Amino acid sequence: MHTCGCYLAIVPTSFLPRDAVPVKWREKPIRIYGEKLPWLLDYSKIQDPKLLIHLRPGVHRVMDIEIIGKKELQDSRRFKVIYADLKPARELEKIPLDSGYTSFYHRKGILKGHVKGSVKPLESIFMSLISLDLFVGTDKVYGDHREFGNPFYTSLKPWNRNASDMWNFAAFLEFWGWQL
Repeated sequence: MHTCGCYLAIVPTSFLPRDAVPVKWREKPIRIYGEKLPWLLDYSKIQDPKLLIHLRPGVHRVMDIEIIGKKELQDSRRFKVIYADLKPARELEKIPLDSGYTSFYHRKGILKGHVKGSVKPLESIFMSLISLDLFVGTDKVYGDHREFGNPFYTSLKPWNRNASDMWNFAAFLEFWGWQL
């Protein structure tokens, strides 16, 4: 999922019961925005499996997802591993800056709940009318829309805005046809 709510791809794992996938699910690669992702991530065939996500340079779009073994991940000929600590998303709301702090997001006004500096003018011009969202394509906080002012919707149809909001993940999956 891109941080604006577009580029939605849900890839099940081998842990998911087959009867939970959408009725029209095809066992073929998922094609989205010119990328080809696997239809299933199979954890059963690899010892000490790790998830590897390949990002397209420049746009940071997921261009591949694979399960590899821990030893393969440590192959310095193929990878340069850069370790990064996982931090709570809430830390983006209080980023140290000079002698104080700032939020990654706008906290008030018309852009409340959007990432600072992420407005995409061309997407706003060409897509705002059909989506009824002046800031369509603008990166958002992944959080409760009651607190941040805008749902993290994943359908451009305005009438699906709340039903496709990822914050209520179970309802989001049900909206997209998953039978969990």
